[in-house]
Amino acid sequence: IYVRVFDNATPDCSTNTTFALNVTPLPFVVVPSPLVVCDDNVPDGLTAIDLTDRDTEITGGVPGTLVSYYLTSGGAALGTSPLPVPYTNISNPQTVYVRVEDPTTGCYDTTTLELQVAQAPVAFLPDPLAYCDPDNDGYGEFALSDAELQITGGAPGLTLSYHETYENAQNNVNPRPISYQNIVRYTQIIFVRVVSSVLTTDCATIVPLTLNVLPTPVVPLDIEDYVICDTNSDGTVQFDLTGKAPEILGTQSPSDYVLT
Repeated sequence: IYVRVFDNATPDCSTNTTFALNVTPLPFVVVPSPLVVCDDNVPDGLTAIDLTDRDTEITGGVPGTLVSYYLTSGGAALGTSPLPVPYTNISNPQTVYVRVEDPTTGCYDTTTLELQVAQAPVAFLPDPLAYCDPDNDGYGEFALSDAELQITGGAPGLTLSYHETYENAQNNVNPRPISYQNIVRYTQIIFVRVVSSVLTTDCATIVPLTLNVLPTPVVPLDIEDYVICDTNSDGTVQFDLTGKAPEILGTQSPSDYVLT
């Protein structure tokens, strides 16, 4: 644009100058999909959320663009009081406002992001599973699915997987077969990951399941006959069967076992 500047009193005396008009496009902005996170250990629908998880989606991957989040649309327009990261939501769901700015030109555009906190399934602590060990080596075969009803409380639409460590259960890796032989002698903890097969989130509840391998009493294969003389020759005699207990149990403590 060319500009002529002159004095009204002396219009013939003037000075000329120029300036340019530049139209800079707004930053590229994509309306993001809802940011769905799993609730923390307190099932209140409020949890710390990493808002930057949606930065790349919002900018379309364009580098060098500044993304910030605000509680109000006015805050996003002015760029004042951005939300901290991580941010703990104040309602569920909640809408926050996004400012996308080109740091070179100062041009910005705004959009919104919906925050959703999903609940993990309810799961219950099961009773330990027990296996009677015939050879007393401390190992046994467990049907892990025997604990399923207790864990789910009979609720439908739940999927269970079994893991040897809590970390594997968290990351949903290396699930173990339902027919499982313990790898720690006598007592082992298995971690059960419970997720909904109906909801689209992978929020999981993890509960421990104890496996107990119980020793089987050792008894002799051949026990001597219990012989009592028939003093009145009527063919019937009163036997005190508990008298065979020491022979049956050997060195095992009688107080640890019940004989029937």
